[in-house]
Amino acid sequence: MKDKAQSLNVIPIIITIVFYLLVLGVFLRDAIDGISFLVLLLLSLFMLTISIFIFRRKQKTKQQLTISLAILLLLFCYELPLLGFVTKTYVANLYVEPRQTVEGSGIFIVAISYKALDNMESKQEAQEYLRKYPDQEVITITKVRNEILYENKNRTIFEWLQLKKTPKEEMRENLKLYFGKEEARLTEYFKHDKGIGDSAGLSLLLTELIIKGELQNGLRLAITGAIDAEGNVLAVGGLREKLQNVKKYDFPFMIIPSENAKEAETLQRELKLNIEVIDVERVDEAIEVINDLNEKYKK
Repeated sequence: MKDKAQSLNVIPIIITIVFYLLVLGVFLRDAIDGISFLVLLLLSLFMLTISIFIFRRKQKTKQQLTISLAILLLLFCYELPLLGFVTKTYVANLYVEPRQTVEGSGIFIVAISYKALDNMESKQEAQEYLRKYPDQEVITITKVRNEILYENKNRTIFEWLQLKKTPKEEMRENLKLYFGKEEARLTEYFKHDKGIGDSAGLSLLLTELIIKGELQNGLRLAITGAIDAEGNVLAVGGLREKLQNVKKYDFPFMIIPSENAKEAETLQRELKLNIEVIDVERVDEAIEVINDLNEKYKK
């Protein structure tokens, strides 16, 4: 009898979690928007509250409903910050001229500027809005999927709770671990740079090696890639836009992470890019590539 009673107490927990996961799944598949997702959870809380009042004289039923209410309330509180993201319906990717962190190094950071567009009903509406800013040259306009909104919300919560560092903070820490300390020039860079991602990691590392005299380069090299503390080169996002950026500013070479190699191959055919794209898995491989390119092309 005791086992049966415990089993009955677990049932509302299972039902509640299954319901939540089903609604979340519908949201992540873009079948409903963020507001509808939160409203469904809120209506469920309201119905559970009414049910508790109706069955207040039935102790076991009331207890089960109360457990369900408590679980769903916690989940609703976790999802509530989504309100700060649901207005972002489209994002415009803008051209940004690749820049050297140190003049004369030939190592160029490839970055993309993002402009979040609120409450746009269609891509056409977003295009019309962006025409008001002729100084901002648009590469692509993309509809923001719910999955991306949800990832951004989760990342923000973890950062609030200091359970996760921002991509830029992780990049800074990895560079520090790789070199054994934070070089003064890198400290200055992070003090003033307004970027938010980690794709400049490989560029910064290679530039620092040039400053130290451990690497020579006389070419214009566009470089993107995150790095870890062991010198592994990690995948980056926004490769389509970065390749288009490199094309616009007439770079002959681009070094990317090997994890992005297949994507780059497809994009080169699709965009008809006349760029020599070389993928690397580790920093030492990137150094070897730069040495080979300089030996082959530098006059």
